Amino acid sequence: MMRPRARNQYLLVAGVLLCSLSLLTACAPTTQRVKVNSVAAETEARKQRQVALQAYLEDQKRLLRVSYPLLTKGSDLCGDDIRYTTGMALANSTTLLGEQFKETAETDYQLTDAVQVVYVVSGSAADKAGIRAGDVISQIGMWSPSGTGAESLKQALNEIQKQTSNGQPVRLDVLRKVPAKTQAQQGQGLGQSLLLKPDRACSYPVVLGNGDEVNAYADGKQVIVQRGMMRFATSDTELGLVISHEIAHNSMSHMRSKMTNYALGSILDIAAQIFLKIPTQGLFGSLGGNAYSQDFEAEADYVGLYILAQAGGNIEEAPQFWRRMATLSPGAIQSSHMSTHPATPERFVALEETVKEIRAKQRAGLPLTPNLKNAPDLAAEKLPPAEKNASSP
Repeated sequence: MMRPRARNQYLLVAGVLLCSLSLLTACAPTTQRVKVNSVAAETEARKQRQVALQAYLEDQKRLLRVSYPLLTKGSDLCGDDIRYTTGMALANSTTLLGEQFKETAETDYQLTDAVQVVYVVSGSAADKAGIRAGDVISQIGMWSPSGTGAESLKQALNEIQKQTSNGQPVRLDVLRKVPAKTQAQQGQGLGQSLLLKPDRACSYPVVLGNGDEVNAYADGKQVIVQRGMMRFATSDTELGLVISHEIAHNSMSHMRSKMTNYALGSILDIAAQIFLKIPTQGLFGSLGGNAYSQDFEAEADYVGLYILAQAGGNIEEAPQFWRRMATLSPGAIQSSHMSTHPATPERFVALEETVKEIRAKQRAGLPLTPNLKNAPDLAAEKLPPAEKNASSP
């Protein structure tokens, strides 16, 4: 027999559940739900996976196409942070948006478990070597790919990076697909042995993030561009400006400087806690981490435009990005000492002045390197007097 106390608890729980169900029923939809044919829904799901995968691949291709010249032609501004890169994107049937897109990758892009080239940047090291989209990697030097799925792709990428780490060329054997008409005579593909000589580049891979936010960031080792930013940066010039800005953050060691400033501030937090018995709750650490934040952003804008110029980008068009950004974030128009970023009007005007500086150096035949503090403006010195006056603020 149930004890009185236990019975009361049981009744209480039952009553709460009944009340909850009543409330949920009260908030339920009042119209009938349209019946969905499961076959039609699955057909639509396949179409949506096709559209989603196509959009993802287009974003990946665009990101590689825009970032490659920035990383390679702007490598002189990255100091010792150098690696060697090829300009080709590899994949297999399970590495594009995960396992649920495997069937789409196989049917729409003829991908298999083998490591395959899905895109080659025009003018890149891979392009010059004769590598084409659709080529299946059969051997890298003396190493042959093995395994399946993401691990196989990871091994192949690591092997290419290892064998080209000092800029030395590597022999790449590929199996090239041939038209269906000739497969009966020549088999499933033609073997090609190609010599791949990598390009020197900044050692900051530019990767695609899955976030919808209009954002890109650098972490000291790589650059991440969210898909929301890919949609906002409608022109390749705008996207190039965003990427070169983040490359500059890494090349100028801004992340390291912020971490150092944060650590120094945290020491004050600890000292205040120990000696003054004041719980600062990380105040000095936060202040230290944000110290010079606007200056770092302005420097990344400045150095980034030089990187864009070295890559042959349209630097005259670049400042317009900040007018468009103001339409997205009107609050950024007003200057504030509390903000971590300069105001958008300041960034626009600063970029316009940097464009003048870069063009003056090009006319004077000087290297496209940013000016250091207190260094003489050699470009201005080499200009004729009339042009000096015309280019002055």
